Amino acid sequence: MPVSVPRLNYVWRVALWVLNAVVLVAVVATGYLVYVESTWAKPNLRAAPEAFRHGTIGTEVMPLPVALVLPDLFPHHFQPAGPEAGSWVDQFGFLDDPDNPNGLPVGFTKTNYRPLTAAPSPVPFVALTCALCHTTEFGTSDDAEPVRLLGPGSVSINLFAWLDAFQSSLLERMPAPAGEPAETAPYRLTVPAIMAAYEDKTGETLSLPERIMTGLWLRQIRHRLEDGIARFDEPYGHGRSRDEDVTPTGPTRTLAFRTLLRNVMHYPANNLPIHSKIATIYNQGWRERAQFDGSVADVNARSSLAAVAAGATEVNLAHPEIVHNIREAIAYTVDLKPPAFEDVFPAAAPADPAAVQRGREVYRSYCLSCHGDKAADGWEPGPRTHEVIPLSEIGTDPERVMFRHYGEMPDALHAYFPKEHPFAFDRGDVFPQPEDAGNLAIRGYVAGPVDGAFLRAPYLHNASVLTLAELINLEPRRPEFYRGRNTYDTERAGFHSPSARDDKRYFRFDTTAPGNSNSGHDYPWAIDDPRRDPAALSDLLAYLKTL
Repeated sequence: MPVSVPRLNYVWRVALWVLNAVVLVAVVATGYLVYVESTWAKPNLRAAPEAFRHGTIGTEVMPLPVALVLPDLFPHHFQPAGPEAGSWVDQFGFLDDPDNPNGLPVGFTKTNYRPLTAAPSPVPFVALTCALCHTTEFGTSDDAEPVRLLGPGSVSINLFAWLDAFQSSLLERMPAPAGEPAETAPYRLTVPAIMAAYEDKTGETLSLPERIMTGLWLRQIRHRLEDGIARFDEPYGHGRSRDEDVTPTGPTRTLAFRTLLRNVMHYPANNLPIHSKIATIYNQGWRERAQFDGSVADVNARSSLAAVAAGATEVNLAHPEIVHNIREAIAYTVDLKPPAFEDVFPAAAPADPAAVQRGREVYRSYCLSCHGDKAADGWEPGPRTHEVIPLSEIGTDPERVMFRHYGEMPDALHAYFPKEHPFAFDRGDVFPQPEDAGNLAIRGYVAGPVDGAFLRAPYLHNASVLTLAELINLEPRRPEFYRGRNTYDTERAGFHSPSARDDKRYFRFDTTAPGNSNSGHDYPWAIDDPRRDPAALSDLLAYLKTL
């Protein structure tokens, strides 16, 4: 029996009303979601130095509930030396932060931005700040109360070992049933496991939005890590992350070029011995060219590229709060002054004024040309200050400036930020310039001011010399030593090392390994130079402590 036209019209009108109602509900729901999402993250425009200490630089790592329970769920990754050697904070060289309400160490802050995009999140994420790498402690013995300073590179943090432990925990699986492939077993870290550990630790229950966002994050980051295994291999974990044969960077050193090669240029960048210590950041306004190789001039490019090397992206680096934090942190370091030696180490032997004056004369004869000297109104540059000293002249470890893609990297870094990006920079601000990309003869290390010289240990760009006394060849340079939470040697201006590894000094630094050479920079004289004057070198050390 045919359906009448009026009935068809009626059905059609009802369908249109239903469709309109559905569309209206969807629009209202979308508007409500947009409104709710806008309430998840309220910009916090901190002033310097709070932006330096507590402001995210686009390096969100994981949801806060995960950060609080992950070390408890995977102690075999986060306490490599066993529980008797201290917490994960101690074992990876972080610093306790009594002011952090969540019990996380210095350099960990809480935001409501998602990783990589800075999109709002209903669950707080943990992000890394500038203070993570540029805050440190100096103590003259294991029992002495250490002095905490902002500005020097951290002398104890082992960031790459911690990242290995973090990645290992995300990829660890349950034991596979007999006869089943290991890769089919379920992962240990799940939202229910996080929920249970979080409730046990805090007495609080994760909300539905927190559970949803944690699940989304876990799926996304695990997918990225799984995709990277074929290119980068699996992490080690299981107590091995701090071993020098597994993570050869060790304490206070980074592999910044590896991250840039992977994230910007999409190369594997495996097995590159381009170790660089975490730099001291005093008086950035005095430095025409930064990085140990002088590869970056613009002060904004220095910090934005450092954020990229730490995991930020061109997307979240355009977020107004993150842009603000980085610029405020830059402003903080432009004229940040180092403390005086006697203020940091008041119990040390006082300086002999006559020795300091004699040492100043030695310094001005042999060191001023490259490094300049302190002056009443700041720093007096020498004729070669800010110049890149070629490897053939300075003779220090070549790996940082001689790896395969060094010449092409500046073009890739310049192209990484779109022209309208807040951190876009001129091609002339990164080196080498296109015409010099293949010129190996000009590659070397920049001669910059050495203010706060006594706080720059370990010395050379790869942290291969423990004391100033060894750097100036007053004493022979050790071919091997141990790193971790080393105590300060006020006589030699640098660090003590035990004769064998212990729980606090666990990393064996072998200067014969690739990237670890302690040769070169033999000023004023090499250790075997017949003209070498130990008395003059002793005076020079006295003066260097005053810079």
